[in-house]
Amino acid sequence: MPVGALGRIVVVGLRPKEDVVSRILSVAQERSVDYAIVQAMGTLSRVVLGFYDGETKKYVTKELSDHLELVSCMGSLAKDSTGKQVLHLHATVSDRNLNVLGGHLVEAQVGYLLEVYLSEVAGTELVKIYDDSLGLMVFKENTRLEEP
Repeated sequence: MPVGALGRIVVVGLRPKEDVVSRILSVAQERSVDYAIVQAMGTLSRVVLGFYDGETKKYVTKELSDHLELVSCMGSLAKDSTGKQVLHLHATVSDRNLNVLGGHLVEAQVGYLLEVYLSEVAGTELVKIYDDSLGLMVFKENTRLEEP
């Protein structure tokens, strides 16, 4: 099981119409953040949320396009076995009537502003591999551990 320590905390404000997923990945690359705990809050103009159906091993998705409040968003930034960064986010959003929905964040576009916090995980590698039995990417056993 990966064990590490918190390193730097990178904070960035995303602007209207920016693609949330690609922008978080580009910020991580620009700031040389390989592994992180990701948190975000703000507003969205569009979001696609997913629910994983374990029986079919597929995501059921729902798209929302309106002014939305991103109440909570959390997840991880890891790498796959080829070294490509993998972003896994879950989000809770509310509409103007305060109806709340949540799930796996598949896609999202910034509304007015989005605050993103990347809390770097140092001293370990967070590597995900595909698990056929689950149909999902899972953390593989720790491959490198340094004293924090």
